[in-house]
Amino acid sequence: MLKAAISPRPASWILERSMDNITYEPWQYFGISDVDCRRRYGIPGQTGKYVFQFDTEVICTTQFSKPMPLENGEVHISLLKNRPGATDQSEELMQFITARFIRIRFQGMHSTANSDNSVGWLLDADSLKKRSFYSVKLVRVSGRLNCNGHASKTIELENADGEIMQQCVCLHNTCGQYCDHCCPLYNDQPFRQGTLREENICKQCECNGFANTCFFDNSSSVMGGVCQNCTHFTTGEHCEKCMSGYYRPPNTMLDSSEPCVKCECNSTGSTGECDPESGVCVCREGFSGLRCDECLPGFKGSDCVGCTCDSRGTVPGGECDDPCECKLYVEDETCSTCAPGYFGLRAENPDGCLKCFCSGVAVTCRSYEMEMTSFETLDAWKVTDITKTIVAYPTRDNDTGNLVFGMYEMPDVEAVYWLAPKSYAGNRLESYGSSLVVQASWVVIRGDTSGKPTSGPNIILIGKNGAKIAYADEEFQEYGATIRIPLTEKGWYHVPKTVKDIVTRLRRTEYRGDPVTRMQFMSVLSDVETVMIRGTYHTDQVESILERATLYAGSEIEEHEWSLVEECQCPPGYSGLSCETCTFGYVRIYENSTTHELIGKCIPCGCNGHSASCDLESGQCGECTHNTFGETCERCKMGYYGNAMHGTSSDCKRCACPRLEESNNFSPSCQLKRLSLDTNQYELDSDEDYVCTQCPDGYIGDHCEQCDDGYYGDPMVIGSQCLPCSCSGGPCDPVTGECITCLGNTEGWRCERCQMGFWGDPTAVCEPCNCNLVGSSSNVCNPETGQCPCRERFTGQKCNECERGFAKSSVGKFECVPCECNVNGSVDSWCDPGDGQCVCKVGVVGLKCDECQEEFYGLTAAGCEGKYIYACDYVFHNFLQFES
Repeated sequence: MLKAAISPRPASWILERSMDNITYEPWQYFGISDVDCRRRYGIPGQTGKYVFQFDTEVICTTQFSKPMPLENGEVHISLLKNRPGATDQSEELMQFITARFIRIRFQGMHSTANSDNSVGWLLDADSLKKRSFYSVKLVRVSGRLNCNGHASKTIELENADGEIMQQCVCLHNTCGQYCDHCCPLYNDQPFRQGTLREENICKQCECNGFANTCFFDNSSSVMGGVCQNCTHFTTGEHCEKCMSGYYRPPNTMLDSSEPCVKCECNSTGSTGECDPESGVCVCREGFSGLRCDECLPGFKGSDCVGCTCDSRGTVPGGECDDPCECKLYVEDETCSTCAPGYFGLRAENPDGCLKCFCSGVAVTCRSYEMEMTSFETLDAWKVTDITKTIVAYPTRDNDTGNLVFGMYEMPDVEAVYWLAPKSYAGNRLESYGSSLVVQASWVVIRGDTSGKPTSGPNIILIGKNGAKIAYADEEFQEYGATIRIPLTEKGWYHVPKTVKDIVTRLRRTEYRGDPVTRMQFMSVLSDVETVMIRGTYHTDQVESILERATLYAGSEIEEHEWSLVEECQCPPGYSGLSCETCTFGYVRIYENSTTHELIGKCIPCGCNGHSASCDLESGQCGECTHNTFGETCERCKMGYYGNAMHGTSSDCKRCACPRLEESNNFSPSCQLKRLSLDTNQYELDSDEDYVCTQCPDGYIGDHCEQCDDGYYGDPMVIGSQCLPCSCSGGPCDPVTGECITCLGNTEGWRCERCQMGFWGDPTAVCEPCNCNLVGSSSNVCNPETGQCPCRERFTGQKCNECERGFAKSSVGKFECVPCECNVNGSVDSWCDPGDGQCVCKVGVVGLKCDECQEEFYGLTAAGCEGKYIYACDYVFHNFLQFES
């Protein structure tokens, strides 16, 4: 509030605020009228109770600038009233009304002058002079301490400098002079100002009573309070864990008075740490036991020093014997090496190592190290019976993506099987020692029925060798299961060919044949033809559901363990990890076998090593490769040379005639230079001695490497070729093509022009110029047209004619003299260039047309007069006589 003394209230003034007493911003303008507000402050004047448009709006009010009363006038200002954020105390409004310094700046008094703040109607000039000053008797600022909405009262406190300060009495678990932050243990959510609608109480952190402070962490992994300085050997975001070297005993509450107990570990055998829940100690190498006070197998003594015997290959209990006692297929002094023909040393194998399979064609192998991989798909699955006689197609659930099959679609089959797509079949030797994991479920008729779970093989594999093997025959009480099928021979059995279905009444002994040996199992894995997954699990089953089927290859090998996938040293003709594949040029033959242990032998094709396959009965080779052809791929293709019967991929080499580059390979064929055929065998001096057989015209040499006579170029240079000499039949330089001798009166690099004094077509004939010695200035004519250079008065190709208006002289040497025709007697000034005869008018004669013909007289411009009129044919000099 502002109260005037013995003068009227100020007419125009500004109320300003500042936080630093340097920069001031306006809080509100005051003017006597709208005109005054616009002129002074550039904004319109407002009267009465104004409703603010936004929290920081600054207006010019005319409500408090009236001249009356002349004394003791008051101005009441509210900065909160009628502002949008007054109820919620918005952050923007709180900043707007906050100030440390307030300034009142007077800018105009009331006047009697003719102006917008004139009060001449009220006071005369003399009376107003007595009031023309500012007087303020009271300024009262009613404010409140900014307690951020978390206090309802304040108290006075003395600070360190002895000054009396106002202190908010904080509520809602807030702290600070202005309640501007949460108290140390109440930071489970960010600090927020309190409003009339929301108290925004600070939330206590969950520290289980073992911390007095915490901080708010807004990271995506926490989003809450993180406890600090946990006590009682606890740690973690909520003091919910035990420190390293301590553990929480079972059934101990998080807020127990003694939540963590020190690990009781052997100092020699442990790292000093233990499992935070069980208290089991973390042992050093060679130690074992709950407290790491025992030795592992293969270690001995108080310090658990490693024994020399490898525990994986030693008979159980004999790890520290001297000498070491090895398992059946393990050898060397420490029992750490598999015997020849065996691999994959493992402790759990009672024999120590596995026998090499190698498809029965090799005896040496080793463990093949590979990373674990997996494959799965629900595409292209079908449903069938155990004999694959009936095939049906499942549907896919739109919500889950699972495959669903209604059992009613195969009413006559009791045991249905999921038939895997071909992507699960083929060579699966890399999966030996891994597993196939199936996730399946099924739907059973509701209600009280007499149905029961069924048994049967969980999986059936059929190899290309005809063997049908199966694994397990479990019963499942629930309506879903995750079935892990190990891909080793243990637990697998043969399915007799007589089994056409697995019905409820069928005893297990009726569909279980002999156990599968390792050799038999590997024979099937080498070329799997069919994979069938069990689909029937209950007698009252109405639906079978396949959710996943994951086939693994390789395995997660632990330290000191070897992979169970073998890699054999295969003999010629075999390839693959287990020599299960024939190499190029070999074909497999399957032998009759009742044990299914043989998968066929690889024998070489009689195709000289140039065909991947052949028909053993007809002897016909497959597609010949390595640039060969023939019934047994015994010959090199056109464009290649060599002895195809050597049996290597490089037998037939590309013809270089003379270069391999297409631009400089001029013969489409070549052959060995000397060869003879005797008893179907080639006898050769050298496989590199060849001759190109179709060198084009202009090329000579065994490899078309030179140009023939009459040609030039260098076939050995990329882009060059042999071109005919352009010398009109004469020889040229064999490299550059420059003509050496030009015939037919020609000259030039290519004999491309006639010699000087000759003209014509250089490729046909060049004739002498034969220019007239008198009429021409030179005997050199135009080489193309033969035109000689004529002197003045001469013309013609040879300059042996006179120009028009001139004629050959009739006496003396040849020269062209003027016609000199009589002006009156001649038709014009031209004469015959040969004899000089002018063209005469009628009745006129003479060489120069200067005489009258007989019976004519009087030569004038009209000619000679006479009895008759003669018409002259100027071309043939014939006269026609007409009577006048």
